[in-house]
Amino acid sequence: MSPKPSWVEDRVEVLLAALHDLGMSASRAAVAELIDERVQWVSSQMGSSPATARRYLTDDALADLARTMAFSVADETPGADVIESARTAAVPLPILGRCIAGLAEAIQIRLRERDDVDHLRTTVAQLAHALSAVGQVTADATSGAEPGTEIPGGATQAVVMMPPGLVNRAARYLEAAAVLVHEGVRPEDFDTTHADQLAATFMQDAAGLRYYARD
Repeated sequence: MSPKPSWVEDRVEVLLAALHDLGMSASRAAVAELIDERVQWVSSQMGSSPATARRYLTDDALADLARTMAFSVADETPGADVIESARTAAVPLPILGRCIAGLAEAIQIRLRERDDVDHLRTTVAQLAHALSAVGQVTADATSGAEPGTEIPGGATQAVVMMPPGLVNRAARYLEAAAVLVHEGVRPEDFDTTHADQLAATFMQDAAGLRYYARD
């Protein structure tokens, strides 16, 4: 018989499940740290012991916490089918090309993480899903991407109408990759002297995506 999970392990499972239902994920270590912070916060607010504060982190409370976290990335329409969402963001083809390349590079970076295999699998799957979604929407719109379409700023070039939620989600993945590069997680056989440039490129491409994701 396997040992009964600890209180923290049980709460981690509940919060991870709530995040999963909203199309989000996090590493077990990050969720455990968040739960510990919530216990300390409730304890300080109530003037009670951490043991008493734990009683307030019920399943419903953790579900509310997950929804609060989802609200922080509401521009990504968490939980929605982004492929079927309204395609109102006019994104230039060169920006999409850089997005696709960036997501592929982000997968290589994520594969270098070793601390949480389950989270690694989830994040790589999310990146692959984003890549697939961008490709599918681009393929659907290819016949409608007209050279000479005017985009914000007065420029004229071929654009693809994308779901803003998908574009913002891809931007966040690129921003996360930039953070990992700064923390020393890089593609295999990568020249570390170019780390700052790689991180800056991720952030630049993410900023471009967020610009065109605006309605």
